[in-house]
Amino acid sequence: MNIDQRIKAELEQESAEIDRILGEDKGITSMMANSMKGNLGRWFLIANLFVLIFTGAMITVGYQFFTADETGEQVFWGILLVLSLQMQIGLKQWLWQEMSRSSLLREIKRMELALARMSEGKST
Repeated sequence: MNIDQRIKAELEQESAEIDRILGEDKGITSMMANSMKGNLGRWFLIANLFVLIFTGAMITVGYQFFTADETGEQVFWGILLVLSLQMQIGLKQWLWQEMSRSSLLREIKRMELALARMSEGKST
């Protein structure tokens, strides 16, 4: 077997392994589940709980804003609506970053394992 055939076989094998790895990813639900298993899993659950609380608050405050009769009341409820929206945005941003971090760490570990396997294969 010449070097070109060997390189081609290695690339095909790596391509098949990458296809298998990409096929394992189930989507956003698996990313969320994996984030809950990590070191910050409790914080992830707490942040999700607060997202639900602020969603309820945002709906309630939005209803109060649109049904208020006086301008002063509308300003009050409007400010609370904006604050609850900002809290939601901040918490969801953190959740997405945590999911991304968890996914990235998993991919780095996969690469470390692949490199370890390659170095073992060359040493034998």
